[in-house]
Amino acid sequence: MSPNFLTYFIRSTEDGELISPLKMQKLIYYAYVWNLVKHKKRVFDENIEAWANGPVVPSLYQELKKYGSSPIPQEYIKNDNPKKLIEKFPKDILKTLDEVYEKYMQRTAFELVMMTHDEKPWVKAREGLEATKNSNNKISDESIISFYNVSA
Repeated sequence: MSPNFLTYFIRSTEDGELISPLKMQKLIYYAYVWNLVKHKKRVFDENIEAWANGPVVPSLYQELKKYGSSPIPQEYIKNDNPKKLIEKFPKDILKTLDEVYEKYMQRTAFELVMMTHDEKPWVKAREGLEATKNSNNKISDESIISFYNVSA
């Protein structure tokens, strides 16, 4: 997964917003969803899985788990210049990321988890599983497109 997506949302620390790894997972999920539905293309190749706490990008989980429930520090993006990285996004994707930021940034991680738990792609991928059961079931692009095209 492109670290530029993380950089896009971590820039929120400049706005006084702190993002936990759990919240980052949900923001990245919605960025993926909106881009898939609006532009008919995947913005990264990795599959999104239906974990107990909602949609998860496994490599992102591995990368961020060291922060636990603490906010991801701005230093995470190291010496990269966030503005230069963000400028590399195509204009249509950047516009969509801006829309996702506006719609979801003010929500808490818990609110975002609850939203995804009420949405069919996650529910369908976890069909037959207990609420806290571990799962690597994939959330399919077809399920995302079908649900969010109607919901949009």
